[in-house]
Amino acid sequence: MKKLLSLLICILIISSCASAAQERSLKKLPDADFSVDIPDGWWKPEYTSKFLLTKDGPFLQYVLIQQRPLKKPFRYTKKKIRKTMLPQEAAGIIIDELASDRYLNKFGVIENTPATIDGHAGFKIRFTYKDKKESQFKTLYYGFISGDSFYNLRYCAADRHYFKKDLADFEHIISSFKLDSD
Repeated sequence: MKKLLSLLICILIISSCASAAQERSLKKLPDADFSVDIPDGWWKPEYTSKFLLTKDGPFLQYVLIQQRPLKKPFRYTKKKIRKTMLPQEAAGIIIDELASDRYLNKFGVIENTPATIDGHAGFKIRFTYKDKKESQFKTLYYGFISGDSFYNLRYCAADRHYFKKDLADFEHIISSFKLDSD
């Protein structure tokens, strides 16, 4: 009886480990019109259909890459980015949207500068905020316009330890980002 119980426990542990390994996969990334090198150790949580990657869990750090149609208004401000906007004008819309997000407590912009992503003129915003539990987070948000889309790549991490620890991985992601249509 003890052998059977031990065997069942071992099978349960092995199957749990196998399902956890499946959740830490890059096989189910959504189709995208861009390519990016994903550093070792980063994975996509299965519960999201977005291009979201994490290394230690999305509540500690994540990278989110989005392609957004220009005609789609933002959730909080209802503003739209236009094809003819300068990068700093688009950055202003993003800052307004972030400042209007009720989940970003004590939102503060540290840096708002021009940036180039895959040869496209864009912007980089560095900001901090606190969540409902008063945990401090830091985010790097890159954005640019190409065709009828606004692209953004952001790295958000708990400021206490994770932001600095994984910043080089995000910089690698930014430098490897390429639009397929180029």
